[in-house]
Formats: sequence, structure tokens, C-alpha cells
Amino acid sequence: MSNYSISKKDITIFFVVTFGLTIAMGIAMGLVYSKHPVTFFVLLQMCYPAMGVMIALLSSRERRKDVPIKFFGTYLFFSITSVFYLILQIFIFNQDPGSHLGFWMIIGSMLLVFMYIDEGNEQMCSSGLQFSKNREASILYIVIFIILYIFRLTIAALILGGNPKDIFTPFLNPVILIKMLLLPLSFFVGIMPYMGEELGWRYFLQPILQKKIGKRGGIILLGLIWGIWHLPVNIFYHSPMSFYSVLNQLIVCVGYSAFLGLVYMKTENIWTISMIHYINNNLGVTIYGSTGGADFVFSWKSFLLNSICFSLIYLSFLCAKEYRGIGKKDHSKSS
Repeated sequence: MSNYSISKKDITIFFVVTFGLTIAMGIAMGLVYSKHPVTFFVLLQMCYPAMGVMIALLSSRERRKDVPIKFFGTYLFFSITSVFYLILQIFIFNQDPGSHLGFWMIIGSMLLVFMYIDEGNEQMCSSGLQFSKNREASILYIVIFIILYIFRLTIAALILGGNPKDIFTPFLNPVILIKMLLLPLSFFVGIMPYMGEELGWRYFLQPILQKKIGKRGGIILLGLIWGIWHLPVNIFYHSPMSFYSVLNQLIVCVGYSAFLGLVYMKTENIWTISMIHYINNNLGVTIYGSTGGADFVFSWKSFLLNSICFSLIYLSFLCAKEYRGIGKKDHSKSS
């Protein structure tokens, strides 16, 4: 994070906005999930952490001069208008938002790219948004994540008695290979939700928690907070009313926090973390045509298998040297 200190007021604003919107829209999601698709509720929820960060930083005159005003303003405009549009369409007009909201968020994402080009490099860098920062390390960790992603699927197939060849067969399809190559490019028309989460959890909250309770402890607590924040998504979207889905989300978020937290400490680049998050959510769809998202029935066996895989693969990154001690190079100071 930038050199200025983060006050208790900033942290309070972040949590009030992030969890306030999540609770309010989660209740709204619960009222309509049996009647309307709730995909856009999920996409918009991913924007709330960034909204919390931006509102917190813009609320201080002292800090306002150090942040990318145009970039933050564009993000807040498109995310706030998207929330109002979703509420109006469903509760006033009793209609699904359809593709209109998707197109609106694509336009917002594309404008964010232009705002990035227009903003000063110093402001973008202070917000963890310098695209070229630690480029080589960023590419390396993106490749490592893809390898680990496929390795996890292979291990799961072996445990379940499936044929590992089914995991690798799609890679022989040239159409799928082209889609995989184009996946990073499509990220730039879907920036809003993925940067929304990572700006909040990795850029803002991770350094704060790590400074307060240590690097490993901070990451574990961050993963638990991140997992709890997913509660409306788990209850009304992923696996409706499934207790195992909630437990699985906690394990997944703690595991991913260990890996993503390390990547952020190594690269200090939110674009990299957002890209990895985007790949995680879309690679399975691209390769196997499976969303792995809505209405998945989570059993105790699924939960146990996922817990073992994530613990062995991702929690092992907590042993990295970057997680030892408090460290002299902290990215935030709380007061």
C-alpha cells in the first residue's frame, strides 16, 4: 500500500461499506433467488470490497491527492449504477436484468482501462495498480497457478476413481487451446468484479491484518473473513442451503489467501492477483464447459476431498520465507 497511514476510520468505512452492501444485497438475493437468476447479484458482490476501499480513501482530503481519482470515480459510478439498476429491474419492474447489466459492466471495465492510461503513474502505483510492476514475477506466478489448478483437478479425479486422461483430453482440442490463449485478453473486459475483490482483500486488508497479528496469522484471518463474506453466494447461488458449501468456502478462501497473499507480497501488483482470480473462475468453463458454480450439490465427501486438496496444495505456501515474522517491509500502517 502507499506510504500514508491507514486510520481506524478508514478500516471502519471499508467494513461498513463492504459488509453493509453484502448483507443488504444478500437479503435481496434471498428474496428473489427462487424466482430470478441471481448471477448478477454475485458479480456485483465482487465489487463491494473495492467500493469500500475507494470510499474510505476518497473520504480523506489528505489521502485523496494520492489516489487515482478518475479510475476510482469511474469504478464507483459503474458499480453504484449497476446496483440501482439491478434493484429497479427485479423489485420494481419484476424483470431479470438480462444482458443489459452485463454490457454495462463490460463498458465500465473498458473505460477503466482508458482511465488507467490517463491517470498519473504515481497515483496508480500508490494503489497497487501499476500494471507493469514486477512483470516477470507476475507471469511466473500466473503460470504456476494454472499448473496447480490442473494438478488439483487431476488429483481429485484420481481419488474419485476417474480417468486422469479426461483432464488432459481437452488440451488436444485446438479450439479449446485458442480459447485458453484468449482468456487473459478477455480479462480486460471483465475487470470490475475481479479487481473489486482483490483491491479490497489483498491491497487494503491483507497488509493491515499482517501488521497487526503477523504474516501467517493475518493471512489465515483474511481467508476466514473472505470466506464468511461469501455467505450469501453460498446460501443462494453455489449450493443453496448447504452447510458443507459454507465450510468448503472457508477452506478454499484460506487456501487461496495463502497463495494469493504470497503472490501479492512478491509482486505488489493487484492486476496480477485479479488476473489469477479471473483465470480461477473461468478456466474450468473454458476447458471443460463446466461452471462449477450455480446449484452445485455439496456433499460431505466433496467437502472432505476439496479440504484435503486445498490444504496440501495451497496452505503449503504458508511455509514460504515471505511469511516468516512481521517483516520490515510492510505496505500499510494503522493508527
